[in-house]
Amino acid sequence: MAKGSAPTLGVALMEYNNLTADYGQFSPTDRVGLGSDCVGSIECPASWPFDTVYAVARGGGPRETLAGADSAVEGITRAVHRLESDADLVIANCGFFWCGWKSLRGGTQTPVLLSGLDFLDLALSATAGSVGVLTYSKPCVEALLHDHSGIRRMRIVGFSDLPSWKAIEEPDCFGVGGWTEESLREEFLIRLKTELNDGSLKDVRALVIECVGMPKWRSDIRKLTNVPVFDLMSITKSLLA
Repeated sequence: MAKGSAPTLGVALMEYNNLTADYGQFSPTDRVGLGSDCVGSIECPASWPFDTVYAVARGGGPRETLAGADSAVEGITRAVHRLESDADLVIANCGFFWCGWKSLRGGTQTPVLLSGLDFLDLALSATAGSVGVLTYSKPCVEALLHDHSGIRRMRIVGFSDLPSWKAIEEPDCFGVGGWTEESLREEFLIRLKTELNDGSLKDVRALVIECVGMPKWRSDIRKLTNVPVFDLMSITKSLLA
């Protein structure tokens, strides 16, 4: 597929057991991509108003990616390079694919955004106050950003200790269960509301969303706070509009 006048989005996918192929091209009328039919999620072609192409980052399963393992970095790198010739912008369906910059920095020919964390410097420069970071795993983000110059202004909130969120760390979580989209949303909003009202996010001046499963609840987030929200999905749609 050659790049045309209409934009095409490339998406590097985390390796889960429900994926049906390593690579696939889709249009907005396709409900099912390489495994997901949840409209609103990055993995679903029907979530996007333009054509999409997906590539699986083999070696980049949930645990490997959270740990920033070499196999994840290598898988992310291969997937991004495979997508470059077919896409006008390449993104990823896991914010922890940010570890792929170890290999990819300065080595791509196509615009690439691996994570909502790519907007962290922008958020920190836009305010003198604190910036909230919403992530799947607080310990993993803290390890990833421990030497960042703005770490003292970050207020990191994780969700991986909650029942439904813990369940999706399993590579076979789509088959094993223990979670639903609604249970993820409910647990997310309860914790977010608590943190915004009386917790570590009470005085933040901006929010950066690492976890790509959260932007589909942007309208719910907006009911809880009016601070600027930096997330990969909405910015991607604006860039390719």
